Amino acid sequence: MSSDTRTLDICNPPESFPENAQVSFRAMVQDTSFPPQFYATDDGLKECTVLWAVSVPGESPWCTPSPLTGYKSLRPYKFPIPGAPHLGVQIKIYDSQLAEGLQASDLCTFVGTLTKEPLHRAWLDHDEELEEDQVPTLHVQSTRPTPSTIILRTFPASLAPDVRTVRNQLVDWIAEEALGGDKDAAEWVLLSAIARTQSRTPPILPPSLTLSSFPSPPPPSSSSTPTLHHILALTLPLFTTLPLTLDTLNTTSFFPQDKTGNSDLHSGWLQVPKGMVYLLTEMGITEGQVLPAGVNNLRVVQGVMNDQTLAYEFPFSRFSFPTDISFVVLTEGKKSAFFQTTVNVPLKIANGGNYDLYKPLDQVKLPSEETLSQWRSLVGGSKVGQVTIDDETAKYIQDDFVTERKATTTTSDDLINRMMTAKLLALSYHEKIVTKDIWEETKALEARRKARL
Repeated sequence: MSSDTRTLDICNPPESFPENAQVSFRAMVQDTSFPPQFYATDDGLKECTVLWAVSVPGESPWCTPSPLTGYKSLRPYKFPIPGAPHLGVQIKIYDSQLAEGLQASDLCTFVGTLTKEPLHRAWLDHDEELEEDQVPTLHVQSTRPTPSTIILRTFPASLAPDVRTVRNQLVDWIAEEALGGDKDAAEWVLLSAIARTQSRTPPILPPSLTLSSFPSPPPPSSSSTPTLHHILALTLPLFTTLPLTLDTLNTTSFFPQDKTGNSDLHSGWLQVPKGMVYLLTEMGITEGQVLPAGVNNLRVVQGVMNDQTLAYEFPFSRFSFPTDISFVVLTEGKKSAFFQTTVNVPLKIANGGNYDLYKPLDQVKLPSEETLSQWRSLVGGSKVGQVTIDDETAKYIQDDFVTERKATTTTSDDLINRMMTAKLLALSYHEKIVTKDIWEETKALEARRKARL
């Protein structure tokens, strides 16, 4: 990237640049339904790919500059998180190789020349285009892939004094600050946060987690935001909370829709980059009716949990795109009121502690910046790592399962879920191989969880 190229972001919006400035824009592709644009060259007519891109949804504050206060975002319906400040930019790509393969929800850094032009639409004639509001337009010269961790991470990472100590410190912090001292619940939250889609054929998808028996904010609490939101936002690069209130369910969309057929895709809560972690809170549900739109939204969430695909709706068709979203659900009851998750962990608040599960960020005991940086490296590395099971351990697991099945009602699904947990546990330790010790630790963690049910 040239030294003259500046970063286009929420702190440096399009209005702050002169015409034809060279900029780079880290973004999520939001809408690829625009028709191609044709332009004349000495070699004849050529095709330009046009799409709409937005600031990375759910990008945590430590990954990006703080937004401008009161910044009015352009076309807010094209951003998945309602009310969140962001940039929306029309992208024009003249090199077909750069455009090839770009899909909705992909992360990409676009580098090029920034101008202001009418929004490209197939149904506008020339006079209408002249009257159309001008939008920021980036004429792309090159692109760079953007990892789901935003900041490039390594696996295994070199952490001081060692990975296991750093990991245990992180689990203790999550437990003490956000989960009433419940270290097992903190373990499951960590494993859910680092999970990702390992394979689609056969499907090895991130397990969804319910933290049940999670208390509502005590009156007269000034906040309905659980402290877990702040803790995860401090450690995860892509994270947001979706409060499941009747208003949110009934009046917002959880999936993308082209409502007019005019190549103008409206976004939805779940149109987010691969690697996103969602905290779904059920404590805000009050008496009232979930309307058909709300029921459909709930079905969409369950579908993403089950299959990791999200349907985009158009007037005469539906297309499903792959997702990779991890879910942590907080509920007061013994299980989620709306979702069937892979794992249910009843919260067990430690005796004798004075815990506030809804304290604001300014009351959270923060570690040093160095420690936070190590935790972020641990989590980021775990999300990109690869883990295998060697033949010796595989034989050990098989024999162990056969023995257990003779004495209990353990099923093959139990084995599959346990193996997934064991791999996540290994990833969290930055171990490349599932060892016998990790397998036994997995069994013990699972046994303690089941004893709570």
